[in-house]
Amino acid sequence: MNLHGLHTGFSNAADSKLSLPNSRAWAWRVFFTCWLVYTVLWAPYIVREHFPAIALAERGSMNVDWYLGWTPDIFQGPRGGAYINNNPGASLTAAIPLLLLRPVLTRVDEWNQKLPRPTRKGEEGDLFWRTVSEGRALYFLLIGFLTVALVMAPATAGTAAYLCSRLAEAGVPLARAAGAAVLYGLGTSVLFRAGHLNHNLLVGDAGFVALLVLWDPNDSALQPWRAGVGGLLAGYAVLCDYSGAVVILVVALYLWLRSAAQPAAERWRLMAVFGAGVLPGVIALAVYQTWAFGLFYRPSQHYMPATAPTALGYRGFDWPLPALIWANFFDPRFGLFVYCPALILAFAAPFVKRVRYRIPRRETVILWTYFAAFTLFCAANQYSWFQPTTGFRYLVPVVPVLALLAMQAAQALPKVVCWIIAIASCAQSLAMAMAHQNDVRLVLSTLWQRGFAVPWMIRLSDIGICANCALPQITFTLLGFALAFIWLMPGLRNGYHAAAAANGSCHPVSS
Repeated sequence: MNLHGLHTGFSNAADSKLSLPNSRAWAWRVFFTCWLVYTVLWAPYIVREHFPAIALAERGSMNVDWYLGWTPDIFQGPRGGAYINNNPGASLTAAIPLLLLRPVLTRVDEWNQKLPRPTRKGEEGDLFWRTVSEGRALYFLLIGFLTVALVMAPATAGTAAYLCSRLAEAGVPLARAAGAAVLYGLGTSVLFRAGHLNHNLLVGDAGFVALLVLWDPNDSALQPWRAGVGGLLAGYAVLCDYSGAVVILVVALYLWLRSAAQPAAERWRLMAVFGAGVLPGVIALAVYQTWAFGLFYRPSQHYMPATAPTALGYRGFDWPLPALIWANFFDPRFGLFVYCPALILAFAAPFVKRVRYRIPRRETVILWTYFAAFTLFCAANQYSWFQPTTGFRYLVPVVPVLALLAMQAAQALPKVVCWIIAIASCAQSLAMAMAHQNDVRLVLSTLWQRGFAVPWMIRLSDIGICANCALPQITFTLLGFALAFIWLMPGLRNGYHAAAAANGSCHPVSS
């Protein structure tokens, strides 16, 4: 995975050649690589978004009154019932595999409740030990695994694979396009965040893919279907979280700028198609809020019990605070640039001129607008101060755009320095995902104390399953063999040579 020589926005005569089966094969390799690593490093933690999904699978309702008291994020509704203090998009998505696998989950739950219940070990993990005392620990662990393997991992790995595909269409050599995508997927903090169900990362996946869908390396006329897909993804983002409003605004702005050369009537038609795509997500959110709380326009945070952040502004949403901007960037427990220092290179991108590959000016403006808007939104959201309990998450949607800008800037560095940065980023990202320790200062000591066992191994050991000290070595050896098979399987070398031949006649043009 080399940062040197990557690009993201060029017109190229070989586009049609590079978008054929070879590029698809490389994109699939990127997908399976990221999916496999995300799945192996899944974190066995149940979060608030799990409970409506579980309730849907168990009872066909998002009313989580059965689980009232399990977590402070569940509260009594004004008209009865109990609900989580967030939008339902991530929960609805997670409910899909749980509903499909409901017969299996039901049998596991029944079997689990018949097993002996181990005594509590340690003071951490109150929710986990609640599942143990209820005789449902394996059931909830299986749910945690499924929502990573079948929701978070494919969504985020799919984003990386689509990035690879779009870079290849722009004329980036396939090996480099795949390297850039894998570096994004495994060398940034999205790896840490993909460890369990998380609405912020789903917002980021949806927003970034929406921008990629609208982008065209040839800057050809924008097609209505792309505007519609972009709208659907933006609407899904707001269904997951109100920060999705940033996605809607920035994607709409990009759509408007991308269609500037088209006739006025066609331009407004594209905006209408985009708006129609946004509507399903917005309507679904309004329906949920009406059903749960009685008013379609009031968020769940309006009804949740008061906390320290809700005293500021409207239920915790206030003017952006400089102190919170600094904390979101540099706090060792959840800071964006602490979790992935290489992203700081993005700030050099506007000043690096003599590089072979550059993101076009219009797209650069959009990426910085996206970053600035999310930064201000999260600095206004006082709940960001709660991130020490969860680790970095609020600014995760900006990671892919900063990663692209950082790769552009890195071209100005010596090749060996680029390799050092890439390897160091991957090593830090993998270590943090393995430890799942929110404070970056404690990652290495945590891994050493655990014998490099990842959290799910610890949890299984806590309930008397697979308490084998060799399990980490066995797991990572098998993971290594699986990754080697993905990249060394027959046909890849031929595909690489074909791609290299196609790129031999390409002449990238920056703008």
